Amino acid sequence: MVCDEPLAMATVPKQDWCEPYDLLTALEEGTIFPCLNLPFFKAPIKMCNQKTNSSVSNMSQKNREEMMSSLTAICFALNDLTLYLDTHPDCPNGLTLFYQLLEQRLSLLSQFAEKFYPLTQTSMATVDCDKNLYGWSEGPMPWEGACI
Repeated sequence: MVCDEPLAMATVPKQDWCEPYDLLTALEEGTIFPCLNLPFFKAPIKMCNQKTNSSVSNMSQKNREEMMSSLTAICFALNDLTLYLDTHPDCPNGLTLFYQLLEQRLSLLSQFAEKFYPLTQTSMATVDCDKNLYGWSEGPMPWEGACI
């Protein structure tokens, strides 16, 4: 039997700006905004990047992992902030943070490319690499031990 009565009505309050989490906390919590962090059920979670690097014998590998963790946190925050800015395009706090994070991301991508290998097309253009080769083959793939 089909019911013609509405079963529920949803309302979505407009999100106000709140001071964002630091980047690593945001990555752990799944949002950069504490005011949106309403865990109805929170299971204990172990983040992969929280493991100790005692197994990392190579200092270069440890440095690469730390840079990749920072990039992951920055990219996550940029994506979450983009969702906020889609509905709040003129928020001065959001825009300021967006451009700060974008600058940090580009800088870190460039540093990573100079130290190790390019991760994106943009970072291929920011470092001196062989222009006769496509740069993706210069670094190991994640399954080859790039960042454990």
